[in-house]
Amino acid sequence: MTLEHAIGPRIKRISNAIDRQRTRDLEDLDLTSSQGMVLGYLVRHQEQSISPGELGTLFGMSHPTVTGILQRLEAKDFVRFEKDPEDRRRKRITVTERAMDCHARILKRFADTEECLAAGMSAAQREELLALLDQIVENMQADCPSSRPKEESK
Repeated sequence: MTLEHAIGPRIKRISNAIDRQRTRDLEDLDLTSSQGMVLGYLVRHQEQSISPGELGTLFGMSHPTVTGILQRLEAKDFVRFEKDPEDRRRKRITVTERAMDCHARILKRFADTEECLAAGMSAAQREELLALLDQIVENMQADCPSSRPKEESK
């Protein structure tokens, strides 16, 4: 397969472009794309007790990455950590008033990026693309055979 027909590099380029655009869009709020995604989720699910591990699973991020994002959000006064009243070993992540104030702007800017991504596509094309992307996600979550030769047993 030639590079111009490879799927992975295109998806990576798209992912990087989305990340750069969202970070530019959130610059005036002092947020990165990843911080905006995590914060948006926390605001929408603030009635739930969410752990860093759950965020990592949801966003496909490592525990250290999630911890770093949360620490930066705390330093910027978007979240606070409190003892979970139901389990004192856990810390509960709570959103601040600043997070609530910025939430609508974050959603609008992410929606604008989505519109840009789908510009020029019909509704049918958009649905087909979503189905194809879902198939890629499913393929990558399956146990894909490796192209590396297996070690021969003796």
